[in-house]
Amino acid sequence: MTTNINQEYVVVGAGISGLLIAKKLLAQSASVILIGPEDHREQTLCSWRHQNTPEFYIDHIIGSWDQWGFSAQEKVLVQKADRFRYEALNGKTLKTALEIYLSKQIGFTRVKESVIETTTNHEKFIVRTDSNSFNTLNLLDSRPPTLKNETLIQQFYGITIEYEETKRVAPYPILMDFNVSSQTKDAVIFIYVIPMSDKSLMIEATLFGKSLIEEQELRRVAIDWIKKKCHYKEVTDQILFEEKGIIPMGPVSFDRVGQPIGVAAGAARPSSGYTLHGLERQLRKYDMSNNMIDLSTSPYSTQSAWMDNIFLRVLRNNPSVGKDIFLTMAKALTGDQMAGFMMDEFSIRQAAQLILALPSKPFVKALLRP
Repeated sequence: MTTNINQEYVVVGAGISGLLIAKKLLAQSASVILIGPEDHREQTLCSWRHQNTPEFYIDHIIGSWDQWGFSAQEKVLVQKADRFRYEALNGKTLKTALEIYLSKQIGFTRVKESVIETTTNHEKFIVRTDSNSFNTLNLLDSRPPTLKNETLIQQFYGITIEYEETKRVAPYPILMDFNVSSQTKDAVIFIYVIPMSDKSLMIEATLFGKSLIEEQELRRVAIDWIKKKCHYKEVTDQILFEEKGIIPMGPVSFDRVGQPIGVAAGAARPSSGYTLHGLERQLRKYDMSNNMIDLSTSPYSTQSAWMDNIFLRVLRNNPSVGKDIFLTMAKALTGDQMAGFMMDEFSIRQAAQLILALPSKPFVKALLRP
């Protein structure tokens, strides 16, 4: 079957990016065909906020905190904020809710097949699945991009467990705990902890580095942390679910036809990997401009891009120095300053103050190296 589309949109990929962008287009009275299998993966979405949580997210909030911690050498440094908060959402239930919502909208068509091929023929794009072919003038593709050789990688493996003493171990998110059982000179590895409820914790082993490692190694790091902090001899019976992923930290290539969206369009903040906030910024820019290009270009400011570029140069030159950089930032910044930096809401003066507080030698090398 071939569907001929004039001004309608075909969106490839039914993850958070594809679903939210389809929702936005439908709200503007466009017609949308969303193609791709339903995404049933466990997914915890975290971001800083200083405004009300979008109404559609309310039922999916895991927690919202005005403080968060960093840990090293068994000591915890806590940052508190007045203007910002850190929020965690249940990505799996949010994706399900978006699927249900979209299915009820006029002008929406859902094709739950994998895309085999996307090509172009003159001014039209052709999307082929196992049993269908779609012609469109407007193709948006949210599938993962290709990483460039110089791009660093954020690799993570998370385990959510039942635990009766959540408030003792993590009364608030621990963004980075460097008390881990594995480190390497080619990467910085840390534990990230989210209190999912009063009786459950998500423990995620995260790597910032030049290359991937075996995911079972990251899983082992998470398991070791659980055994040590939660005093479990065995963890298997306590596991509720697991999640894993890879996020680019730096430039990516879009080597398909059509227009990239989501991570492929720079939604992930290069220095941290946080993506939801970037996607929301792209959607807001598109709301104001009604220009599709705003869905496919980086939503971050020039000064943020400059800071991220310098930071990533430092990590690329010597990933192991990341621990010192992050801990120095945690000590030098207030909670509001940290959140403002992560949300791309900081001044050039604040950026200069932060750079002066960081270890000078690796940054000087990064600035001098082309």
